[in-house]
Amino acid sequence: MAVNNSMDAPRRRLVFGVNVVVQAILAAAVVVAVIWVTGRLRLQTDLTGAGRNSLSSRTVQLLKGLDQDIRITAVFAEPDKRDEIGQKRRRAMRDLLDLYERAGGARVATALLDPSLEKGATDKLLQRLLELPAYKDEAQPHQDALARSAELTEQIKSLATDEAARLEELASGDPQLGRNRNFAIVRNNLRQIARDVQQTQEKIQELVHGEIPRFGQAAREVRESVKSAELLLRDASIWMSTDGLNIAGMTADLQSFFQEAPGRYEPLLKEMRELIEKAESLKDVKVEELYSNLTRWRTGPPVLVESEREAKVVPFWDLWVPPSEPGAPLGPDGDDRVFVGEAAISSAILQLTQKEKTAVVFTRYGGQPLLRPDFSQMNPMMMQQMPRAPYQEMNALLEKAGFVTQEWNVQQEKAPPKVENAARTIYVVLPPEPPEQPDPRRPPAKPGMTPEDRKLVLDAVNASGMAVFLAGFMPPAAPFPGAMGSYDYADYLKSDWGVEVRFDELTLRFVPHPERPGQWVPAGRQPQVISTDDVVRLTEHPIGAPLAADRAAFVLAAPLRVAPAESRPAGVKIDVVAEVKKTTDAWAARDLSALEEQLKRRQGVQPGPADTAAPFPIAVAATREADDGAAEPPPAPRRIVVFSSEHFAEDSLAQASGLQQRGNALVLGPLYPANSDLLINALHWLTGDADRIAVGPRGDLPRLTRLDETWTARLPWVLVGFWPAIALVVGLGVWLVRRR
Repeated sequence: MAVNNSMDAPRRRLVFGVNVVVQAILAAAVVVAVIWVTGRLRLQTDLTGAGRNSLSSRTVQLLKGLDQDIRITAVFAEPDKRDEIGQKRRRAMRDLLDLYERAGGARVATALLDPSLEKGATDKLLQRLLELPAYKDEAQPHQDALARSAELTEQIKSLATDEAARLEELASGDPQLGRNRNFAIVRNNLRQIARDVQQTQEKIQELVHGEIPRFGQAAREVRESVKSAELLLRDASIWMSTDGLNIAGMTADLQSFFQEAPGRYEPLLKEMRELIEKAESLKDVKVEELYSNLTRWRTGPPVLVESEREAKVVPFWDLWVPPSEPGAPLGPDGDDRVFVGEAAISSAILQLTQKEKTAVVFTRYGGQPLLRPDFSQMNPMMMQQMPRAPYQEMNALLEKAGFVTQEWNVQQEKAPPKVENAARTIYVVLPPEPPEQPDPRRPPAKPGMTPEDRKLVLDAVNASGMAVFLAGFMPPAAPFPGAMGSYDYADYLKSDWGVEVRFDELTLRFVPHPERPGQWVPAGRQPQVISTDDVVRLTEHPIGAPLAADRAAFVLAAPLRVAPAESRPAGVKIDVVAEVKKTTDAWAARDLSALEEQLKRRQGVQPGPADTAAPFPIAVAATREADDGAAEPPPAPRRIVVFSSEHFAEDSLAQASGLQQRGNALVLGPLYPANSDLLINALHWLTGDADRIAVGPRGDLPRLTRLDETWTARLPWVLVGFWPAIALVVGLGVWLVRRR
């Protein structure tokens, strides 16, 4: 609003005041309009530096690649107002569902269902399950068995009732027979059969006419009831035709009745046996298992994920897991569980929508099982804790990521395992166990890997075209000067792929000696562990680039040497995934005994002429293009990934937890969260699933707390109305004071 300089002071103050009021009103109107538009369009953004209020890019890519509709329903009743942990968990679930719906667009629909209040929505959900293609006709064999059992039940009841009545009639005319103990047992058993089959039939009617027909459970009830009746009827028939005929003073009618028992019983017993065998061959009805899991919502709220064909229930225990470290302190609100809802729900979506399964075969030569603990050698009397496998947690992560895992001990099995329903296979090849040194006091030592066994592995890798090689520093087999370790696949990687594993060198971290310039001392208590916090860099390769902001660590790493392009095998392309940066704080030492001697003599070390200075790779990815003339159409390119740290993906390192500072607080969290994702991303890259290469899911969804639903809805309007009103009042006050 323009102001005329010729105005007198009172008029000028009035114009200024009106100008302030108009601008305040316009500003408030603009903010209100923005809030209204964002509310209608559901526009939000994550302003946290770590992206903790958004889905991981892996989940986003999964949702963008969906080719069918997905429904996600959290069955979560409204907790009591005094249940702060329950309220917090329900808010976290609601926030996560909103993120899925926004990221999935038209393909993803979410709902937060309270079964105690929303009976209509609950019935619709159950009916929708029954109509899914995977479950629509799966109960038909059970229904056929139940229909047959209804007819048979009447025959069983009729026979048992008639037989009991006839025995009662015969006993009434023979007091001695009525006092026979076995006769009384048979008569009572027949009465019991008639009562039991009637009760079973009534229970079956309840099961098949419930909100979800429980045909599978009804078939099991029939099977057990008919089994019990068959046993008692057969016992009655055998007793009457054998021991019963030896009762003293038996009348001719009773003798005839007992002798004819097998003829009366056998036809029905035969039909009962056929029904039992048919019922035992019936598989469980999957939709009933889903229903049973959903009914646990009172004690553990689950999540139901539905595709267009089938569904999967994610139980409460997969959504909220205990802290990774035993005895970890409770959260600030007393919650003893960590929310990992994104990981669990995304895994369910992947399992429902994945068309082709990939097998991951961990290949070893000797040694202990890698994926699942070996309980066969467990001594409960000497055991203080349950045995664990080195890749046990990693195995669970791979299964959640949609892979099918298997293990191959080449020392015992000379053919690679066949993984059912797997469209392709990736081999994770570990170094063979070193041969045992001969000892005259012991039985002959086990030999190392033979060339024939090594060829078995490499033939399988070449046939598959995809492999991860876990290499690294190989310590000498004997503590003698000049002794060296060995890596059985070194020649293959060098000759076929142009990747040299310098397995006789160990990468170590150092720091300058505080008192001796030019001398170095090992860094910390674990100088053999190198991480992205100090000397390691993840490159822009698709395997490592998305994890650049996370921490990764490598233990007992050996340097890799990549052959120049002109001297590589034909068609091979090699990219660095991770490398030790150019630094003086780390190098790969060849002669460890000399290094130790320097530390003893001078309390410091210097790089030796045979050591490898940084930079150098410690993880590479290689592609070998197929020969166009080899087949029609040409086969797919072969791919391998080499990590020169054999143990980097083991649970002891990849799942290690510790106290970390976040802001002003110390929290327990994973020390090296990127290690697991590096291996998983490598597997995705090998299969060509680049869209699934990304940062792993986050563990929680922080949000404003201590705000009830009413104030959560009112907060934007308080910010828009209250604060501008205060500014307006202050402005009017200043205007009035200046006017005086």
